[in-house]
Amino acid sequence: MAVKILVINPNSSEKVTKNLEKTITQPENVELFFYTGPPDSPKEITPTTSLQSEKAVLEDFKVNINDRLDYDGYLVCCYSDHPLVHTLGKLTQKPVMGIMQATLLFALSQPTKSFILTSTSEWELVLDQSITDFVGANNFPTKKFEKTRGLNVNVTNLADEEQFDQIYKVTKSIFNEYQDVGCVLLGCAGMAGLDRKLGEKFPNVRFIDSVKIGIEQLTTLIRLDRQP
Repeated sequence: MAVKILVINPNSSEKVTKNLEKTITQPENVELFFYTGPPDSPKEITPTTSLQSEKAVLEDFKVNINDRLDYDGYLVCCYSDHPLVHTLGKLTQKPVMGIMQATLLFALSQPTKSFILTSTSEWELVLDQSITDFVGANNFPTKKFEKTRGLNVNVTNLADEEQFDQIYKVTKSIFNEYQDVGCVLLGCAGMAGLDRKLGEKFPNVRFIDSVKIGIEQLTTLIRLDRQP
């Protein structure tokens, strides 16, 4: 039986969702369905609009609960400790995962250091604190991570071809500083597809697409959940 996953874009940008649909390949025996937040969800999620996004999506799920809960698992595609991951988990008994949590689990399994490459610098301190909280530490875990760095590119434009030259230049400058990093976590759903493009430019570094790794890990949770 195929696994049905709802890939949730909790902002109201159809552009971000269409890029996900274009760049994410369905794993074998997995059906992906894509959801965009309602019009009252923000176009772009920032540290100050996460709660607005959560409220809009959660209310839409409650109003359309029969249709919205007809999936085996849910992937929340905002790269943060998005509150929807927690509240949606109370609305359904099915597995719910956030893309940030998926990448951090992957990074902790790697022998080299990682860092998060995100959209804008306003996320840097927020995501560094999220890393610290996720591993249950009192201080930032410098043995496994370097500090988060922002590209300062609007989330809805990250996949645009004309932005790639700037993304490449910023990434190259970061590697001049972070020379012992072997893994980069792409910290925004709008960066879907950049794992391949940046991987071609920096072949000795692994670039982890947060949505791809989220789908793989969520699929594993769903299959474990199905076992008697």
